[in-house]
Amino acid sequence: MNCDSNWIDNQALSLESVFTGDYKSKITTTHGIYYSSLTVHDLLNRACIRYASTMEGRLQATRIFMNYPKKTPILIEPSEIGAFPTMSYQHAECVWLFNHHFHVEELDKGKSRVTFRNGTSLIVHVSKHVLLKQQHRLHFTLDTYRIIQRDKKRYIANDDSKPESE
Repeated sequence: MNCDSNWIDNQALSLESVFTGDYKSKITTTHGIYYSSLTVHDLLNRACIRYASTMEGRLQATRIFMNYPKKTPILIEPSEIGAFPTMSYQHAECVWLFNHHFHVEELDKGKSRVTFRNGTSLIVHVSKHVLLKQQHRLHFTLDTYRIIQRDKKRYIANDDSKPESE
């Protein structure tokens, strides 16, 4: 398994397609920019597999549970690492932004600059409104899964019923 997907972790800021030489994707993290010969989809899928699911499985679960049929956020490691697409993930200009806080500046109609806390910025071809809506959806999904996991742990810890012995 190609190790490039290991860059998809809690330090990842964005993931986008590139078409330069042998590279198919650009991974921007809090500690630098990396290029991969794997596609964005392959990188995300391999990152999800590290946490016992596929990208399609994660997308399907979020679509059903959160009722987000389009531009669905993905939880790579549920309640910890997530990302959202700026447009349909099948579109070549789709950029995946991860669960880090950022500032958005609308440059033109349908064109915005995203700037992360560490000063890293990138231009995306979507409106500020779309970016903020997608960011909200991702953080709401992450929070929902955190609450589910917390409540599940409480329920299990407080479950004092024991199976009957034969």
